Amino acid sequence: MNDLISKTAEEIFGIKADPSDVEKLRAHITGKYGGENPENIKKAFMSGEAAGFLTVNETYFFREPVHFDFLLNLLPAFEKTGLRICSAATSTGCEAYSIVMLLEAYNKGRALPLPYHIDAFDIDQLAIKTAVEGIYGERSMREDGSSLRYMTLPYVKRLECGYQVDSSLKKNINFFVYNLMDALSPESYHIIFFRNAFIYLSHRARSRILSNLSCALKEGGILIMGVSETAGVGHESLDEKNEGDLFYFQKTSLVSIPHSPFPIP
Repeated sequence: MNDLISKTAEEIFGIKADPSDVEKLRAHITGKYGGENPENIKKAFMSGEAAGFLTVNETYFFREPVHFDFLLNLLPAFEKTGLRICSAATSTGCEAYSIVMLLEAYNKGRALPLPYHIDAFDIDQLAIKTAVEGIYGERSMREDGSSLRYMTLPYVKRLECGYQVDSSLKKNINFFVYNLMDALSPESYHIIFFRNAFIYLSHRARSRILSNLSCALKEGGILIMGVSETAGVGHESLDEKNEGDLFYFQKTSLVSIPHSPFPIP
C-alpha cells in the first residue's frame, strides 16, 4: 500500500481503503485544494471530508434480526441496574434507532421501565448528520429485517420517498462523531454493537480497535458483531460464545445470560 491516501486512511481510520474510493477522494482533494500533496491530504482527513469518501454506509432497520432477538433475551438482567449500549460505527443510525424501538416495546406498559442510554457514533460526520435528522431512503427497510419490522410501525412515518423516525426515539440516544482508533472511556457499556465494519479494517487496526472495544465493556459485557465477521476475531479478553446460529463475545462470564426467549409485553 504505497499510495499516500491509502496509507493515511489506514493510519487514521484503520481501514483498508477501496481503490475506487481512493480515486474519488483524490479527485476531491485535487479539485478543492489545488493538488495532491501531504498537506492537502491531511486537510481532507482532519476536516472530516475523507471519511465520507472512504467509509461504507450500508445500514437498515433491524438488520440481522438474530442480534435483536438476543438483545431482547438479555434485558431482564438489567431491569434494576439500567442498561448502557454502544452502537459503534453506527453509520446513519438505523441500528441505534432499531435498538431503541426494541427497548421501547419492551418497556411498554411496565410499571418500572428499564432505564437505558445509547451512545451511537461514526467517523463520517455526514452519516451522523443523517442519524440526527432521522430521515432515510427507501433502502432503510429490507427483507432481512422483516421479522421485526412491525416494531417500526409506531415510530417510523412513511414519506413520499423514504421514512422518518419519530423524534421521541432520540431522547435516550447520543449521536456523535468519533474514531474507534481512539480509546473509549473504560467500562462504559454493558453491550456494544459493532457490526459489519470489522471487514473493512486492516489487520493491524483490528487488534487495536478490539482492544478499545474490550476496554469500554463492563465486566461481563457483550460485544455483538456481524454474522459473517466473527471468524476473524481473536482477542485475549473476549471469549467467543455460541448459541446455535448466534455468535457473540463476552468480556468475562460474570453476567448470567438468559437463554429462554423473553416475549415482548
